[in-house]
Amino acid sequence: MTRPSSQRQTRRPAHGRRAEAGFTILETVIALCIALVVGFGAIGLFLFSASFNAGASDRARALSIAQETMEELRARPYADAALAAGTTTTPVERGSDDEGEADLRTFTVTKVVENDTTTTPTNMQKKITVTVTPTAVDGRLSPGGVTLVMLRASDIVGDN
Repeated sequence: MTRPSSQRQTRRPAHGRRAEAGFTILETVIALCIALVVGFGAIGLFLFSASFNAGASDRARALSIAQETMEELRARPYADAALAAGTTTTPVERGSDDEGEADLRTFTVTKVVENDTTTTPTNMQKKITVTVTPTAVDGRLSPGGVTLVMLRASDIVGDN
C-alpha cells in the first residue's frame, strides 16, 4: 500500500548528525584572520620593494653623474686647474620638481685628485677618484655612494 505524496514523511539525518549547509561564524572569522595575516605580509613586501626600487633609482642616477663627471675631467688638458691635486665637494641636483613627477634628488659629488708617484715619476700620472652619494631621504633604503677611479697620464714623453 502506498501513501499519497502529501502524507510521505521526509527522511531526517540520524540523531547527532545534521546536514551541513555552509560555514559557521567561527569558521568565517578564522578564515578572515588568516587572510589578514597573509595580506599584511604582502603589503610589507610591497612597501619594501617600492623603497628598494627607489634606492636603486638613486644608485643609477649617482652612477650616471659619476660617469658624466669623469668624462668632463677626461676632456680637460692634463695641466688644467681642475686636475690640480686636492679634494672638492659639490652638491648636484637631478630630476624634476614638476607636479606629478616629484623625483628631484640631491647628490654630493666628491672629486679627489692625487699625484700618483707609486709607478711613475712625480707629475706624470694622476689618480682621480669621483664619489657620488645621494642625500638621505626618510623612508628610502640608502644604496650608498658610487665611486669611480681613473688614472690619467701626462702626454709628455719622458726618458726611456
